[in-house]
Amino acid sequence: MTSGGRQTIVKKSVIYSLHITEVDRGRGIDHVAQQTAAHNTASFPLSHNKPAQGNQQRIYQAVKTRIVNCEMSPGETIYEDRLAQEFGTSRTPVREALLKLRNDNLVSIISRKGTFVSHITVQDVYEIYQIRQLLEPGIAVMVRQDVEPERLKQFAEAFEARTGNSVLPGDWFSLDRQFHTYLVECTGNHTLMELYEGIMNHQQRISILASRLPRRLESTAVEHRRIVEALQTGDAAQIERAVRAHIMAAWEASLRIEQLVR
Repeated sequence: MTSGGRQTIVKKSVIYSLHITEVDRGRGIDHVAQQTAAHNTASFPLSHNKPAQGNQQRIYQAVKTRIVNCEMSPGETIYEDRLAQEFGTSRTPVREALLKLRNDNLVSIISRKGTFVSHITVQDVYEIYQIRQLLEPGIAVMVRQDVEPERLKQFAEAFEARTGNSVLPGDWFSLDRQFHTYLVECTGNHTLMELYEGIMNHQQRISILASRLPRRLESTAVEHRRIVEALQTGDAAQIERAVRAHIMAAWEASLRIEQLVR
């Protein structure tokens, strides 16, 4: 993630705050959005672009999934012609998809050199976990009265089942993301959900690399069980301690991954 990318995150956070303020004022944003959409539709007919847009989104989602799941390694070269051949398209939607991924800070496009999967740096790790430390303890405390007991029970059973040496990384990361995303969704704050989705795309790459450490998956399953148990008590101090302990343990594990040091 470049310094420009980090500035983008900060700018987006400010914009998100402004959005929340506008929503509280009433239907202003919806009205403006409707007017803008009507103007764009009238001025720029989109029907001829739908197939290209569909290809762009299809390529974007596929490559994004590969990067986030570390099926494509940090620093790996991305070839436009190969993607075009794979998806049966011209290079135009491929190029557009890669530009979107660059905006997500998942790829780097370097003039005269090519397009590459973004590296993960120690600074990236620091920033992601700093954001999580600022957000997640407060979120968990805030929603402690809103989480559904049955959902917490289901998560507790799932984490219990994955406490052991037979934990599969792919299975684990799906559950991990579901749990953290569920807590954010309980806030009902759609702007926060969107922000958190972007954070988790980078977090998942870090977590997959960290999972290669001995017994890390087993340890993180225990940490998540403690968070669930704390939420079941409803005790704010216990919840905050459990969430902070989990984030710090994950942070320390991530910094021990040799591949992250760039």
